[in-house]
Amino acid sequence: MLRIRLRRQGGKKQPTYRIVVADQKEARDGRFVEVIGHYNPRTEPSVAKLNEERAYYWLGNGAQPSEAVSRIFGWTGTLERFARIKSGDSLEDLLKEAKLSEDERPNPTTTKHNPPKESSSNKKSKEKARLEKEKSKQAEAEAEVEAEVEAEAEAETEAEVEVEAEVEAEAEVEAEAEAEAEAEVEVEAEVEVEVEAEAKSEEKAESEEDAEKSKDPKSD
Repeated sequence: MLRIRLRRQGGKKQPTYRIVVADQKEARDGRFVEVIGHYNPRTEPSVAKLNEERAYYWLGNGAQPSEAVSRIFGWTGTLERFARIKSGDSLEDLLKEAKLSEDERPNPTTTKHNPPKESSSNKKSKEKARLEKEKSKQAEAEAEVEAEVEAEAEAETEAEVEVEAEVEAEAEVEAEAEAEAEAEVEVEAEVEVEVEAEAKSEEKAESEEDAEKSKDPKSD
């Protein structure tokens, strides 16, 4: 089954992500089918850029978004527009709407930093308080996305370890079966040798008995 998920890139403690379509059996940073977007959680607010037409295509062909990607598709409006496509809305109109929505979203280019502390004597305006509240909500959503990305990576790593363990166990079973088969062959060979030896011994005994009889005609 195909999954739409995040593929990490960037340096240590400086993560950015590609939004990719990949087989669910592939490792998190392994091979993928197509890149359909990018997600940067390091700006304030976070930035997601999508090729919505390709996202609709893969969603329509059964690709399942991860929890982190579902959240991103949620606040970009991608899932809502995809549902409208299935209801019969025009693809062209929805792509225009998606482009307009992307243009209206903030597009910061600088990474997050801690703002300078204000003097306690300064009162915050209502507008500033509102903006800080919105930033706080955005930060919580980003933290949830990052936590889900880490959880998915851990789950995929555990799945890979389990697969490797199963492969090793199967290899051990096959090795034991081969060893048993070789042992059976050796036993069969030993039995055949013993049978041949007994047959030769019996033939020799019969030959000697016949020779004795031929020397002593009275024995008849």
